[in-house]
Amino acid sequence: MGERKVVRTTCKGCHGGCGVLVTVEDGVIVHVEGDPQSMTEGTMCAKGLAQLQHVNSPYRLKYPIQRTGKKGEGKWRRISWDEALDTIAEKCKEAREKYGPHTVAISQGTGRGANRYIHRLARSLGSANAITPGYVCHSPRIGIYGLVTGYGRLYCDYHGWGGEYPKTQIVLAKQLEISSADSEMAHWFMKSLDYVKNLIVIDPRATAMTSRATVWCQLRPGTDAALLLGMMNVIIQEELYDKEFVENWTYGFEELKKRAAEYPLEKVEQITWVPKEKIAQAARLFAIDTPGTIQVGSSLERQANAGQNIRCVVDLLGITGNVERPGSMMSWVLPSTGLIEDFFNEIPITPEMKAKIKGGDIHKMGAARTAHSDTVIKQIAAGDPDMIRVWIAVAGQQLVHLANTPEVIKAYESEEYFRVQLDLFMGPAAEYADIVLPVAHHYEMDDIYDMHPRFFISAHNKCVEPPGEAKSDAWIVLEIGKRVVPKYWPWNTVEEMLDFQLRKGNITWKEFSKQVIVACTGKDQIYYKYKTDYWRKGGGFPTPTGKLELYSTVLEEMGYDPLPQFVEPGESPVSTPEIYKEFPLVLTTGYRQPFYFLAQYRNIPWLRSFMVHHTTQIHPETAGKYGIKDGEWMWIESPRGRIRQLARVTPGILPGVVMATANAFYPEEPGPLHGLKISNPNMLTSNDHFDPMYGAPDLTCLLCKVYPVEKKDMADLPK
Repeated sequence: MGERKVVRTTCKGCHGGCGVLVTVEDGVIVHVEGDPQSMTEGTMCAKGLAQLQHVNSPYRLKYPIQRTGKKGEGKWRRISWDEALDTIAEKCKEAREKYGPHTVAISQGTGRGANRYIHRLARSLGSANAITPGYVCHSPRIGIYGLVTGYGRLYCDYHGWGGEYPKTQIVLAKQLEISSADSEMAHWFMKSLDYVKNLIVIDPRATAMTSRATVWCQLRPGTDAALLLGMMNVIIQEELYDKEFVENWTYGFEELKKRAAEYPLEKVEQITWVPKEKIAQAARLFAIDTPGTIQVGSSLERQANAGQNIRCVVDLLGITGNVERPGSMMSWVLPSTGLIEDFFNEIPITPEMKAKIKGGDIHKMGAARTAHSDTVIKQIAAGDPDMIRVWIAVAGQQLVHLANTPEVIKAYESEEYFRVQLDLFMGPAAEYADIVLPVAHHYEMDDIYDMHPRFFISAHNKCVEPPGEAKSDAWIVLEIGKRVVPKYWPWNTVEEMLDFQLRKGNITWKEFSKQVIVACTGKDQIYYKYKTDYWRKGGGFPTPTGKLELYSTVLEEMGYDPLPQFVEPGESPVSTPEIYKEFPLVLTTGYRQPFYFLAQYRNIPWLRSFMVHHTTQIHPETAGKYGIKDGEWMWIESPRGRIRQLARVTPGILPGVVMATANAFYPEEPGPLHGLKISNPNMLTSNDHFDPMYGAPDLTCLLCKVYPVEKKDMADLPK
C-alpha cells in the first residue's frame, strides 16, 4: 500500500452540498463515503457514492480538441490550451465587434457552482444572454419568491432552529423523489418527517412519500394551479386563513378572495380529476395544522403556466401565515461570506444589455438576467441575422433537455455560429461543438459550493489531479475572461479569485479549505423578519406596498395578471379536444430516477444497472386497453413524432396518464446523437407554446397515444 489520505470535501453529484470523505491512494480515488461531521451527517445517495466510477471513468475527456469536419461528423484534432483559448477569445472579439456583444452567449447545465462564473463572463463581455435550464427549473421560484423576500429565496424550515418543525407538509409533484436524491435538502427533509403530523402529496404517480401520505391528490398533469386555487377557496370561505397575518401583513386579500371563488370544489374536481373531498381535506389540514411548508417540484415550472403556479404557492403560504415563522417557509440569513451571486451582480445588466436578451421582449420575468433558450434555438435554426454567433457551454446537454429535439438538432448543425463545449465526456452536445474542452471533476478542483439552501457554503477541495490536461470550469472561464475583457478578470490564479469571493467573511481560500463550511444556523437565524427592521425600517416585506402581495403590484405593472390564475395547458383534453380524439392519453415527460441526474450518469455502470433501458409508467387499466405489456417496448406518439421506451405497468400512476423518462439517450450508441431519437421524449414536445412570464414550454402536460412495438421495429434498439 502506498500513500493514503482522506480529504474532506463536498459532493455535487446532483445540486450537491453533502459532506464527503474521499480516500485517495497513490493519487487515485479508491473510496467515497459521507462525512459524519458535515451538515448532512454522513448520508449519501447512489449518485454520490457512484462518483467513484464517475471520476475514474476511462471515457473522460483529457485534451482540448477542435473539429475538422462538419458539425456532428466526429472528425477532430488535438490542440493545445493556448490555441483553444486564443481561438475562443478571437471569436468572442469578432462577434462583439461585427454583430454586437449580445451575440455572445454563455450557458450552463444545472450549474452546481458554475452559475456565478457564466453570468460574470457573459456580463463582462457586454451580454446578458446567459443560457440556463432555470426557466424550467427554479427560476420561476427565484423570481416569484423574490417578489416577496427581495432576493428570491424561500426554503422549507426542516431544521427546528426556531423551536418548531413543520406540522403539515405539502410535496408538490417532485418527479425526482426528494426522499432519495435531491441534494442536501433530502437529508433534512427526511429528518423533519419524524415531527410531521400531516403529509400532503400532490403527484399523479406513487412515490416513496405517497405510502406515508395523509392525503394523496393524484391530479391531471398541468392542473396544479387549479388545485391550489381550489384549496385557497376552501380556506377563505371557511375562514380558516390566518386572520392576524392577512390583516396586518398582506396586500390584496379581497381581490384574491374573489379570484379563488371562481374555483369551487366541483369545478376543480372536474379540471384536476382529484375528488373534491380530498382537495377540501388537504386545504383544511394545511390551514389548521400549522406551521407548514410547501416543497415545490420542477414539474410546476416545466409547463406553460409556470409563473402562475408559483404565484399560487406564494398566496397559499400567505393566507395561512406560513412565511417567516418557525417551521414554515424561510428566507435564510446568509453566512458571513454574503450573497455568492455578488460575484456577478457587481457587473450590473445595463439597459442596453437587457434590451438585447433573447426572448426578453415577451418573457419579462425570465429575462431578468437570462436568455430564453427556445428563442435562441429558433433564431439559430432559422438563420436569423441577429442570432447568437458564439456560444460557450459550461457543461449542459441542451440538445437532450430542450423541447422539440428536431429543431434543436437543426440549430446545432448550423455552421453560422461558433460553439464551445466544456465537459467531462463526449455527449450529444459536445459532438456538435467547434472546440471541446476537457473539464475537471469536482474532486479534482478547488471551488466554493453555493447552490442550496443559502445559509451555508462549503469547500470543494481538490483530492486528486485531473486526467490528462483537464481543467476546472473556474480556470477556463478565468482564462477566457483575461484574454477578452481583462479588467473584469484581474486575478492571476483561481485561488486569488476564490479569495475575492470569500472576502466578505474575512477568510481566505486556504483557511476556508481547512474549515470546509461557513454557515449561519441555529439561533443566528432570524425568524419573523417582517416584524423587524431587517427588510425595511419599521417592519414589513421588501415589496412596493411593504406587505406580502397576494395581489402583485409588480406583475400588474409589467402587464401580467396580478392574481394567480389557472390556464389550461396548450395541448390537453380540454384545450384541444380534436387532438384528444386521436391522442387520448395525457403525457408527462418528467419521469426522473434517483440514480440519474437529468441527462447525467447513464454512462456509469453502477447507476445504469438500475435502469438499462428508459421506461415509461402506465396504469394496468390503460396498458390493457392499448395492448401494452410490462417490460416490453412501447411506442409513445404525439402530434409531433414518436419514441420507444420500455413499459413499466404500475397501479401507482393515474389511469389515462403516461409518464415517460426524461433526458433519455444511450451514451454507448454511436455519435453524434448517441441514440437520442430512440427514447428521448423531447422528440414529442413542442416549443411553440410558452409560459408568458418565464417562457417554459409544456413539457409535463401533453397528449399522446401508445401501442406495442412490433419485432420489425426493434432492430435499432440498444441491446
